[in-house]
Amino acid sequence: MGLGKTFTNSLVREIGRNYGKAASNYLLGDKHSTPIRMVGGHGDISRKRGRVYQNNFDKALQKFEIKGAQATFNQVLNIHSEFFSLVEEANADNVIDLNEMSFLVQEIPKGISVLEKAKSALIDLDKQDFANKTQEKINSFKEFMKSLDEALDIDNLPETKFSPIAFLFFFLSFLGFDRLYFQSKKFWSYVYALFGVGFILVFAIEGDENIDSIPISENLKIFLKAFGYVSFALPIWYGMILNPVQSGGYWQYRDVKKRQKAMNKLARSIKHFMAQQMAKF
Repeated sequence: MGLGKTFTNSLVREIGRNYGKAASNYLLGDKHSTPIRMVGGHGDISRKRGRVYQNNFDKALQKFEIKGAQATFNQVLNIHSEFFSLVEEANADNVIDLNEMSFLVQEIPKGISVLEKAKSALIDLDKQDFANKTQEKINSFKEFMKSLDEALDIDNLPETKFSPIAFLFFFLSFLGFDRLYFQSKKFWSYVYALFGVGFILVFAIEGDENIDSIPISENLKIFLKAFGYVSFALPIWYGMILNPVQSGGYWQYRDVKKRQKAMNKLARSIKHFMAQQMAKF
């Protein structure tokens, strides 16, 4: 039996709190917390299976119809179970996906709407006990959203505003100097910067002939020439190839800011949607 089939209201509230808290911890900068995903489309829970339905919850909603009291109530139980099975699936990989969270909260009003229809039908069928139990399932959806909303903290999201210093290091990244600022404790940051200095010296020395005129050993001249050739190509092999794909430096900073901005936007969107829905409860 799946976890979704045994959800009580207290467990629903706990899952909602844990779900929201895990996302908040990461969004607010606790990098030791549960990893989080944002980019891409909705997670697997919303992927269409077959040609008609997004998932079993969607299938249960679309195929719902008023039948006899017991058959109608069985559909209520199935709809509730399938939704919280999606919640279980979303948390199964121990990675919080904000797209999945957004998808789930947007599905809740759909579930409540169908269950409200079922409740009215059960009352008309003079099955108040089933109607009361259906109301409990409706409350369960609401409790989940309420607990998730209370735990999802977006008041102190990391800032993503423009940084003049970071913009300056965008230009310096083509000379390998960006890592001195973004990763000052890394050994390779100084190696890359050394090649940047070499690139500048290439122009100062102005070619091999000037190196040959310097009163130093032949081995040192060979080294300086080789160092000059490698340094002269720095804007290509570092600035245009290595830096954009290598973790670290300006380009890592830019990627982190871009992803943080997207996560902040989606988290605010989720909170706004939940506030709108709870105002209707």
